[in-house]
Amino acid sequence: MATLIRHRWTSSFEGMSRRDRQGCDYDAYLPDPLAGWELALPADLVADLTDAEAAIRRLNTSTTTHVSLEGLARFLLRAESVASSKIEGLEAGPRRLLDAEVVLAQGGDAADRVAVEVLANVAAMEAAVELGSTNDAITLDDLLAIHRILMERSSMPHIGGVVRTVQNWIGGSSYNPCSAAFVPPPPESLDDLLRDLLDYVNGDHHPALVQAAIAHAQFETIHPFADGNGRTGRALIHVILRRRSLAPRFVPPISLVLATWASDYIAGLTAFRHVGEPESPERSTGAGSWLRTFATAAHRSCSDAEAYAERIKMLDARWREQLDRVRANSAVELLLDVLPGVPVITVESAARLIGRSEMRTGEAVNRLEAAGILRQRNVGRQRYRVFEAADVIDLFTGLERALASPTGDTATAPPNRRVPRRMKPTGDRTGSR
Repeated sequence: MATLIRHRWTSSFEGMSRRDRQGCDYDAYLPDPLAGWELALPADLVADLTDAEAAIRRLNTSTTTHVSLEGLARFLLRAESVASSKIEGLEAGPRRLLDAEVVLAQGGDAADRVAVEVLANVAAMEAAVELGSTNDAITLDDLLAIHRILMERSSMPHIGGVVRTVQNWIGGSSYNPCSAAFVPPPPESLDDLLRDLLDYVNGDHHPALVQAAIAHAQFETIHPFADGNGRTGRALIHVILRRRSLAPRFVPPISLVLATWASDYIAGLTAFRHVGEPESPERSTGAGSWLRTFATAAHRSCSDAEAYAERIKMLDARWREQLDRVRANSAVELLLDVLPGVPVITVESAARLIGRSEMRTGEAVNRLEAAGILRQRNVGRQRYRVFEAADVIDLFTGLERALASPTGDTATAPPNRRVPRRMKPTGDRTGSR
């Protein structure tokens, strides 16, 4: 039975203020397992979830006739990763990210640590999507590997891939859980909860989108790591969508919407955490509240992705017009295909991407530069010579502005919901003692 477990926090002298040094009784939440849950949902919510699944399928089929698979796939995955980081307060503009990426690719040391952490989230999301493409069962080692990739360039790489052994909490003081907004399960419960979660992830008891939403909410409730839980949990969504073949080509940028609907996101996860019997109506009602937010976000994310696919299609057409004539399967055409997902390149990196020699790739880069599609500049202290597609960076910038806009999603917001004026972190970075 889902319950609150009362614990005593012993006062200490670590904090500076009396509030930080106090002792208290606090309640850690122990959720029900997911195995065998007969979830009961109202008909209108089932219809919303079905519509959202259909939108994800359309995104993964109809857009293939419009734009390059690789370019759009990279663009959407990066958008999802950046938005997932933004939810946790890690913000870096498109050019900062791309510049840091170039420096790291050249073996340099990027000074922009925030950009480096966001890039680690891109790498973790890529690993998650690749993991979801396999037919093997998802194991705890797989989950730990995603977290390890996420944390390896952070200020705390040593916690990467390590399940916590101490109590953590969300909100309140960094020194004690006395004023926390939520206290996850105690560490001695984690082995059983993670085993149950992975059994659920590897099954098909619920439809794919429901499974992804429930697994994410349970992961955030368990909060198994000292840091990086939010980003790892959102990567888990895409492991499931890819594994269940709902999103075989394109990542629907669900975090792009959740970043803007932060208050609804937190409210949905909070509603999911019922207290009571595992088959109680209240448990399904709480899950239904979260699933309604998730279904709306998933549907909206597909609309956003389709809009950006159309913009990339128009951009590709304009580029080809600027070039006058593009030979099929030439280095120039191959570069046009990948630029939407990799808008800053070196000749060496471009050659690897398109599988052509550096000489042929250099000729293609020169032609794109002469046509005004690429422009040369220098990056980093070492003045690395790179070429950027400014039009694609403008698309990323527009995406970033949409995230920052307090009214950018009012046209598609759920009825009677308030669009938050300012996004607040969901607690990926928690106090932990």
